[in-house]
Amino acid sequence: MFWHNAKNTLLAGLRDKPRLGLVTDMDGTISPLAPHPDLAEVTPRCRDMLQKLASTISLVAVVSGRSARDVRERVALPGLQYIGNHGLERWADGGVRVLAEAAAYRPNIDAALAALEDLREPGILVEDKGATLSLHYRQTADPEAARTRLLPTIEAIAAASGLVLSRGHMVFEMRPPIDQDKGTAFRSLAVEYGLEGAIFIGDDRTDAAALEAARRMRAEGSCYALGVGVVSAATPRAVLEAADLLASGVSGVESFLSWLVEARMASST
Repeated sequence: MFWHNAKNTLLAGLRDKPRLGLVTDMDGTISPLAPHPDLAEVTPRCRDMLQKLASTISLVAVVSGRSARDVRERVALPGLQYIGNHGLERWADGGVRVLAEAAAYRPNIDAALAALEDLREPGILVEDKGATLSLHYRQTADPEAARTRLLPTIEAIAAASGLVLSRGHMVFEMRPPIDQDKGTAFRSLAVEYGLEGAIFIGDDRTDAAALEAARRMRAEGSCYALGVGVVSAATPRAVLEAADLLASGVSGVESFLSWLVEARMASST
């Protein structure tokens, strides 16, 4: 079900929650997917709506696979919480705070980086994100063929380095084998801020964990949480299956955020 068909059903339960939080992914959600990570930009409308929400609800946070420093610099809004590397780090007190368990795996990241040197070729980008690393293949001549060809080698490197491999939109990611993902980050923020209502918005496989967490939190009664999946031509099935509601692309997210701003303003008058 698309979100605009749930204004008087699922979404009605959020409008009047005194302590409401919004947590969103960045790439493919509030910023269009870009051919290179450095080219991603949050849309002006999303930025405007997030800033307005930050002054009207208890929490606005961005939880990204990017490093916390990177996502903070790209969103660049005061009053937001910035969580990076799928929850392994957070921007706090003017710097990046990495989970101690994740920091202990830095030698493993270095080992994987060294092994990936042999895979460098035109169109391949290896990104060291501190607590994790990514190999992007979007700019190769044939991304699907590159994915198939690279996967066995990437799997072997991750296993040899003691890291966990995951996949996103034309990217392989290697992370420490720690029970921490966007789902646990979403739940932790809800507890930390004492949220009575919460929304998570995301578009990729790594966001499915948070969409599923929203459903569990609502079912157990700890928080009235809803997950909004962002639909595009590349939306993974996991997102479609885990989401309570859907938004059509980044423009759909813009419309949803605008509706939420108006709904909260209406409920306060």
